[in-house]
Amino acid sequence: MIASLFVFACIDPQPIDGDTSLWNDSGEGSSDGPATIFDVRDGTIGDGDSVTLTGVLVSSPPTREDSDSGRSDGFFIQDPAGGKYSGLYVWSAQGFGDELTVEVGDELSISGQISEYYDWTELVVGDVGSLEVTGSGTLPDPVDLGEGGDVDWNAYESVPVSLSSQEILSVNSYSTGYLSGGVWLDDGFVYNDYDCRGSYEKVTGIVFYQYEAWSVNNRSEAELEGYEAPSQLDTTITEIRRDSVCGKVRVENVVATAPSWGEDDGKTWVFAQDPGGGEYSGIVVFYPEAFVDVQAGDLLTVVGDVSDYYGLVEIYVGDEGDFGTTSGGGEPVATEITEIPSDWTPWQSALVTLSELTAVTDLEYGAVLTDQGVYVDNLFYNFDAEEGTFFSSVTGPLYYTSYDDIPTWLVEPRDANDVSYGD
Repeated sequence: MIASLFVFACIDPQPIDGDTSLWNDSGEGSSDGPATIFDVRDGTIGDGDSVTLTGVLVSSPPTREDSDSGRSDGFFIQDPAGGKYSGLYVWSAQGFGDELTVEVGDELSISGQISEYYDWTELVVGDVGSLEVTGSGTLPDPVDLGEGGDVDWNAYESVPVSLSSQEILSVNSYSTGYLSGGVWLDDGFVYNDYDCRGSYEKVTGIVFYQYEAWSVNNRSEAELEGYEAPSQLDTTITEIRRDSVCGKVRVENVVATAPSWGEDDGKTWVFAQDPGGGEYSGIVVFYPEAFVDVQAGDLLTVVGDVSDYYGLVEIYVGDEGDFGTTSGGGEPVATEITEIPSDWTPWQSALVTLSELTAVTDLEYGAVLTDQGVYVDNLFYNFDAEEGTFFSSVTGPLYYTSYDDIPTWLVEPRDANDVSYGD
């Protein structure tokens, strides 16, 4: 099972300038009565306006505590009528600790200032002194959106909703799942365990909007109903890479194209490839339990979960997976790339040969950047180079890393035979 991480639900709204002690109930609301959440959501009360909302209901527990401060940033409220545009997020720069005693269903009077934080509408309050529990009420049922699909998610921002018959179509680098209903399943309140290609009979939660993406965040484990784990899929590396196959897989008799690495960490990483090589044929197999000595040409039969580690596609072999090795018997085939591709992605982790490269930097941290936009790196072999060095050819698996969202491609020669210098 994959433990999902808190990605879209990391609440970090912008601060509101000014002395929060001066806030009052200047929000005028509609002509029919006091201010409501609907007035906020339709723009009657806009960004920067102060407002007091009365008779609203607490619709969630506090969001998950920040790991550094140990405090939650906020919680959600809802107009008793429910439906579209009825929800609002309450945020405090000071955070809410043990002094926040409100519970789901409490009726509140609450004062603060409206903030549009990257298009997520929020009520920013000073501290618990900005709210008063005035009674209790019954929350409306979550809005039933069926199986999702063509949903105007903006109308349900900060509103409890439910979706039926949801399959997890993919899992991103933060282990957050994308549902067949067209929205992410995230963990703003609790951590969730699920696998790609798993499914739920019903998903209920509050709709968040962060980083230009919508997510449903269940308020308790009970709001994820009828989970069915995916079956193991017998497949190939090419199908995994080309067709974005996810979940638990088994690949048989794939070829290790380089020695394994990670011995100092007590872990194993190894480049593996479908026999014959080519586009989408390569992948990294990651086994965190121990170091396994694998050599180029060994045949592997691997059972594990496909994962996306910041853009690097891996087969993650966990406690319940297998890492079978047959000594020798395979032939690592390198594909010669004669023209610089517009996108190196199809060649990620495949064994390639690049020709006529010139170093455009000096050797730094064991690598040089070349005029083809890829680095020659020393993961396996320490080569000699400096700015201006000409390589007639370099062979090795094509590695991928991404720091600060900057994609970096590195060809990893395995020994001296993989590097040819020219004049």
